[in-house]
Order: sequence, then C-alpha cells, then structure tokens
Amino acid sequence: MRELLILVKRHTCIYFADKGNIVFTCLSSIIVVMLYAFFIFDTQVDSLVAAMAGTDRTEAVTFVCTWFLAGQITLIIFGATFNAMAIFIDDMKYNGSDVQIFPLSKVKIIVSYCIQAILIALLFGIGSLIIGTLLIWCQQGYLIPASALFAAVGVIILGTIFSAILAMFIVTFMKTAKAFSSVQIVLNTLMGFLIGMYIPIGTLPDFMQKIIFWNPYMSMSVWLRELLAGEQFQQLFTKAPSAQQDQLAVFYGLRAESFDTLWSTSDLALFIASITVIIFAFLLVSFAKKRYTR
Repeated sequence: MRELLILVKRHTCIYFADKGNIVFTCLSSIIVVMLYAFFIFDTQVDSLVAAMAGTDRTEAVTFVCTWFLAGQITLIIFGATFNAMAIFIDDMKYNGSDVQIFPLSKVKIIVSYCIQAILIALLFGIGSLIIGTLLIWCQQGYLIPASALFAAVGVIILGTIFSAILAMFIVTFMKTAKAFSSVQIVLNTLMGFLIGMYIPIGTLPDFMQKIIFWNPYMSMSVWLRELLAGEQFQQLFTKAPSAQQDQLAVFYGLRAESFDTLWSTSDLALFIASITVIIFAFLLVSFAKKRYTR
C-alpha cells in the first residue's frame, strides 16, 4: 500500500509540476463557458420564455444556468481525466522504467494511474461545482439546495472513477503523446454534443437521441442536471401536465429514456457502475499483454 501511495504521489506531482496542464484544463472550460454565453445562452432563454407563456425571464435564466453547470462539470471531468493520463504516455517513452522500480503488480500500477486521474478530476469537478454554485447564487440569487450539492458530489466521484478507467483503457492503445492529443481533441469536441451540453438533447434527431442516451457521460450529465436544475425545472414547468413534464425533462436531458422507459437514478448509477467494471476488465486484459509492466 505504501508503494502504491508513493506512486500516486509521484504521478500527481509530475502533473502539477507542469503548469500547462492546469492552465489548459481551466482555459478549455472558460472558453466553452464564454462561447455558450455569447452565442447560445440568450437564444435558449428566449425560446423558453416564448414557449411557456407567462414565464418569468429570471426563472428561465436560472434554469439555463443550472442546466449548463451540470454539463460543464461532466465535460471538465472528461477533460481532466484524459489530461492526467498524458503522464502514462510519457512514462511509456522509457518503457516504464521509472514505474518498474516499485515492487507492484500490474493491477496496482494501473490503479496508481487511475487514482491520480481521479484525484485530479475530483479537484476540477468539485471546484467547478462550487464556483458555478456561487456564481449562480451571486448573479441570480438562487442557491442550489445543500442536499442536491452533496448528492452531486457523489455523482462526480462515480463519474470520475468511470472516466479515469476509460481514459486509462484508451491510452493503452496510444504509442505517442501526439496521437493521444489528437484523439483527446476529437473526443473533447464531440463530447459537448454527446452529453447535450450546447443544445437540448431533444432537438437532435430521434436516432441520435437513442444512441446518446447510452453514453455513460450522458448518464452522468442527466443525473447532475436532475440534481442541480431539477428544482428550477419544476418551478418553470409547474403548470404543465405530469406527462408533458416527463417529455420536457427528457427533451432537456434531466431524465434519460430508452425503449419508452424513463430511467431512475438507480438505473443511471447501475449503468455507469456496470460499464466501469466491464471497461476495467478489458483494461486488465489489455495491460497484461504489454511488455512495459512487471
């Protein structure tokens, strides 16, 4: 256990020693927020106000802010875990010689990289949650309930574990930092659409919605939206019939649906956990075939 903790500390220190890792992770998040604020935010608020007669614009703005925050947290978790795995690529340049000095099994070596990525993603994910909550409170006067915030932290923890293991699995197939960077850029660009962050998921074609709802990152985003924006959603659409509220919840990505069945939070948790276990099993098989481990 001591060797594992030392290895995790080593990975984490290497990550934070390069200030560019922190700057680019934060910068990418800031760019997404600015692009959304300048080009999409007003349009989405106006469409809400127009669709629901008598809707107060302040309530619509608050809902959109909390709705966007959930997607932003999901996206930064994705980016942070993948950025953290760049250390693995660098280590493999030297055939993992720095890592092999530790008397650890292959599983523990994998776990050390995953724990490091989880800790870094938790820092950015929970940090985004806190900063976003405070900004919404200061600007809109709305404070997300404490129970929802604590539950959101639990979702972030589960999501970072999944994302770290997925990133580790993908990175085992990358031979150079350049190849990994290219894959990361493509995935990061697509992820905003694959979690319904820029536009409501209901505006996409039906076949795309059915595919996207099976994306674990979408499940994470749906769960966070339900927690962070659920109260504002109920206030905004309180006059709508129950059946219509369910349709609107799916449209805005506060509920997941497949085969005409709405998913509960337990379904979302089980789905993310199951995919995590499956990917970890494939990761062990993939890692066992590599020659750079003990």
